[in-house]
Amino acid sequence: MKTCQCCGLSIEEDKDVISCFKYKTLSKCQEEKTNCLYFIEKIIEDGESLPPIQHLILVEQELGKRKMKVSINNGLRL
Repeated sequence: MKTCQCCGLSIEEDKDVISCFKYKTLSKCQEEKTNCLYFIEKIIEDGESLPPIQHLILVEQELGKRKMKVSINNGLRL
């Protein structure tokens, strides 16, 4: 389930309130985010989660790859 609490871009403000690093918004930690383009599962390295800025960089790189694939495929003529 995609919730703000599971997202690598989340910053815990209070026990039930999460701040989004990308959008600078507040939401409830169990709010469903199935349509969020920037949702990324938390990545754990050495027992700690990566900081939100690193998660954001990873998401933006992935989105850039998808855009490149679409533009390349649409540009091919057969």
